[in-house]
Amino acid sequence: MGGFGFDDAQIADEARELDKSLRSTNTGEKLNGMKKLLGMMSAGRDVSNFFASVVMNIAQDSFEVKVLVYLYLVRTAEQKADEALLSINSFQKDLAHQNPRVRALALRVMSSIRVQVIVPVVILAVRKCAVDPSPYVRKAAAHAIPKVFRLDPNRVDELTEIIETMLRDSTPFVLSSAVAAFQEVSPGRIDLVHRHYRKICRMLVDCDEWGQILLANLLLRYARTQFTRPDAYDRSLATGVDDDDDAATLELVLQGDGGAFEKASSNPLAGTKGFYSSSDSDDDDDDD
Repeated sequence: MGGFGFDDAQIADEARELDKSLRSTNTGEKLNGMKKLLGMMSAGRDVSNFFASVVMNIAQDSFEVKVLVYLYLVRTAEQKADEALLSINSFQKDLAHQNPRVRALALRVMSSIRVQVIVPVVILAVRKCAVDPSPYVRKAAAHAIPKVFRLDPNRVDELTEIIETMLRDSTPFVLSSAVAAFQEVSPGRIDLVHRHYRKICRMLVDCDEWGQILLANLLLRYARTQFTRPDAYDRSLATGVDDDDDAATLELVLQGDGGAFEKASSNPLAGTKGFYSSSDSDDDDDDD
């Protein structure tokens, strides 16, 4: 049928018009072109051939255009690693952008470029964003850590240092991402959890359900490897134990973790109480 020829011609014309919009000097045309391009991407069409036309707009002053450009690059940077590498200076510059969303997107694109030669640059960017004032940017930094590790596993020591810093975070959705990075990059470094154990217990109920699963798995593993088995000795004969203090600690624990059972979640945390320690030693508290 002749319809196929018509469709091919129509697609070619559409691609030319779109490329013209992306290369236009008019901000409004660029914005419309980017919206159309992302619409095509969401429909499952291959739009990687527009990479060169899109990446040249990374230096745009328009915030709307810049965000759409980064959304496109996040999806295509891995496929077009060599072309993306040419714009690495622009990505680094945007790490200091006044808008935290742009900073986070710039880091996401940098960590998506699968070229080992830029790993040191990406690690520096992750280290910087790990202490960013915006929790949105810090979360992006936590997500970038496993990407760097998969690209270059030999960087585990540097990445572990960053994870150690991020485990001090007091924002629930940042902490859950930091724990996810810890579980993938340095799961054997359980010593990093010691000083943060009680904080993680307290923050468990403030995380979303997926964050709760991550934290619960970590706490479960920590409890199994670090706590004495309940039946290892006769607690009734233990000396130096204040029953009143234990009762008060248990009451605080039960009050603190009750929210985990009340959350609307398809993954109830039935074992939350078991993660808390009634130890009279408080020197493992975090130093927020």
